[in-house]
Amino acid sequence: MKRMMLFLVVMVCAGVFLTYMGYFAKPEDRVNAFVDAYNHQDMNAMFEMVKNPEVDKMKSVLKFTGSISEALLGVNVSELLVDFLPISEDVLGYKGSRMHAEITGSDMDLLRTEATVHAEVRTESSESDQSSEIQDLVFYLMKIDRVWYITDVIEP
Repeated sequence: MKRMMLFLVVMVCAGVFLTYMGYFAKPEDRVNAFVDAYNHQDMNAMFEMVKNPEVDKMKSVLKFTGSISEALLGVNVSELLVDFLPISEDVLGYKGSRMHAEITGSDMDLLRTEATVHAEVRTESSESDQSSEIQDLVFYLMKIDRVWYITDVIEP
């Protein structure tokens, strides 16, 4: 009975530890979350999921532009625009392009700190022109503080 109880305590502690360390977090889930944020035009969520020098520059430019507009107009235009995009579909009836990703495979390093996710991504344009494009994309991800971040996306 004591061995069973000890085994149960060890298994629960191991599960809590592995969950806390992000062992069960999958890079594929991060790619799907990025696609979902894209479809909802949630720029803030997309910015939070990407660690890339170019995106950091975009964030800096938006912050700078917002600071200038706030000083001149009293309103941070950048924040207003970024916050307005997700609700523009409901308010204005604007429907931007949609992205659908089918994960075709993934690779991870031994320490589970870097991953490569292969996906077939279909992008559909707005309702007016009804065009779509299919691309094979490779998402490169890095785990920082138990969270996966997209560091690059390429077309092989």
